[in-house]
Amino acid sequence: MSNIGEYQKAQAGSTASPYGGGPTVAQAYDFHERFDKLAADGMASTATADTLLWTNPYDFTVYMVSARLTCTGAGITADNSNFATIALKSNDGVGGATATGLSITTAITDSGNITANQPKAFTLLTSAGAAIPPGGGIWLNIAKSGTGVVVPISQIAVRLRRGEFTGN
Repeated sequence: MSNIGEYQKAQAGSTASPYGGGPTVAQAYDFHERFDKLAADGMASTATADTLLWTNPYDFTVYMVSARLTCTGAGITADNSNFATIALKSNDGVGGATATGLSITTAITDSGNITANQPKAFTLLTSAGAAIPPGGGIWLNIAKSGTGVVVPISQIAVRLRRGEFTGN
């Protein structure tokens, strides 16, 4: 455990216990980054290769905790055969491959329909891919299944946490 993690544990004890303990302390270490997808996909089959969104400028690891997708102007009709998988990935900042930290699909069995201008939470958290070490980054990847679906202009809000990963 890092010094930040030990400090968080100490704060979660007697200091924060009257105020919700660990979850309250974890929120004190959270911050948010916003990313804008500035154009709709050209076609339903258009995928987005790993695209760098953010680089960790800190000298400690930051963790992706959650994210929300808001499609602006147009929504997405869910389909179990023709859908998009929208993933936020991390990398180590020294040439390593990306790993999925958070993802959502536009399938009926995952996100369901995504209404325009209504945020939808990413549904899958993979803790191994949630860690962003110093110099590492957050990458956006949109893969298509079947004939795909157009992902419209969108905003992605990511909740990040300094220090130890403790889940939501």
